Amino acid sequence: MLGVSTKTLRRWDKKGMLNADFRTSGNHRRYEKGRILNLIRKKSQKKYRQQCVIYSRVSSSRQKKSGDLKRQESMIEARAISRGYKIYRKYSDVGSGLNDSRKGLLKLLKDASLGKFEVVMVNYKDRLARFGLNIIREYLNSWNVRLEVIHPHIVDDSPHAELITDLTSILYSFMGKLYRMRRTTPDQ
Repeated sequence: MLGVSTKTLRRWDKKGMLNADFRTSGNHRRYEKGRILNLIRKKSQKKYRQQCVIYSRVSSSRQKKSGDLKRQESMIEARAISRGYKIYRKYSDVGSGLNDSRKGLLKLLKDASLGKFEVVMVNYKDRLARFGLNIIREYLNSWNVRLEVIHPHIVDDSPHAELITDLTSILYSFMGKLYRMRRTTPDQ
């Protein structure tokens, strides 16, 4: 993040310019991300804007062709700009929200671990994942990355509504798989 070598960090630590916040059992130096960001802010003497990424997803190529993916992306981008974020990158996928090996999502998670941004913005929760959203949120939190959902509630928050939403997601997923199987299986 600072663009300096490990050797430079050791030298700064010895001089008292940047002391480590804690050391591991192997005596490796660890620094709090907030402190490093403050150093970057001071160094650049510019008003620091949080780095934000946009994640958008549609379920089918047909939705992408009809412009749904672009509309979703531009809506999130407008919201990010209105909140004063600097957009680092846009990630997108075409595929099921149940698919946990989407290239855009995996790249987003890897970049989060590298400290490239502080905020992930999505339009709806199910655009990021149909299930396991709390796991993704905790993973992002562990890297000091915040998830912002523009429209957090599609329906009311009752347990019944959540159950219906989950069941509908499962049903759509299996319907999609069945449809793909029928398309690829020759007629008998």
